Amino acid sequence: MKLQIPALAWHLVGVGAWQRSFYPHGRGIPVRVEAGRGGLRFSFRTSAEEALLRDVVLATFRNGAQVGAMALSGHPALRALRRHHKGMLLLAGSPFETLVLAILAQGRPAATVRKVFAPLAAACGGLTPQRLSALPLPRLTELVRPLGEVKASRLHATAAILTRRGATAFDRLIASSNSSALSYLLSLPGVGIHTAAIVMTHINDVSDLVPVDQHLMRVAHRLGLTEHDGRLTKPGSRQVAADLLAYGPELARVHPLLQEVANDTCTASTPDCRRCFLAPSCRYAMDTAGSRV
Repeated sequence: MKLQIPALAWHLVGVGAWQRSFYPHGRGIPVRVEAGRGGLRFSFRTSAEEALLRDVVLATFRNGAQVGAMALSGHPALRALRRHHKGMLLLAGSPFETLVLAILAQGRPAATVRKVFAPLAAACGGLTPQRLSALPLPRLTELVRPLGEVKASRLHATAAILTRRGATAFDRLIASSNSSALSYLLSLPGVGIHTAAIVMTHINDVSDLVPVDQHLMRVAHRLGLTEHDGRLTKPGSRQVAADLLAYGPELARVHPLLQEVANDTCTASTPDCRRCFLAPSCRYAMDTAGSRV
């Protein structure tokens, strides 16, 4: 659950155990999930909201969609990616919470986003446009300061815009046609094509968008999945996305797995090919094998 945007709302509380709070009626209820024999085990203490909370939790885990069941083929690296992460579940989130997490995560480490998100959600009593816009801007700035104060004004302005449109308008719009949803996301403060694509892939399961940044470009090029000149331009990003989607629409949904490789082993200056599980199927690792002997 490292780098999937909805997973940034969860924090590790033990070996194979994660926890976060949900706010069905403005009151935080901690939910813990851990791997057990035969599947995942969820635990929480509530009675009145049990049915509602159960539906929210199940929706978050997409009712068990796993990487191992996805059509990742056409290249040895993609098959290796599927084998390595075969038991991983793809997470979902509410549209607005996913948007907030995507903005918070712009250029910032996942660990810092997790530290900021929990107190932010608690201060709002759960993230909705109405609750976030009602939070005083100085308080919001204080909460998100570790990720950059400018994000506070962007989030506050976005929440105010969505609040004026009505309580459920954003959810309905994001569930509409891809072009309408994408255009609306791009009109919001602090939302560029990369952030919009992240939200769309997690909320709408779109199959024609890939959130391309310099890290994804680097890994895709080294693996031999694409060719580019190394510059993060709009035409270059479109070409990388098209090259990846040529291997199938599932590439849109599993981009966080390639991002994880970029963070863990395939760094820009010192790639650790010896430790990377993709090395046997990676063009760069094979081309540079002699220099590492």
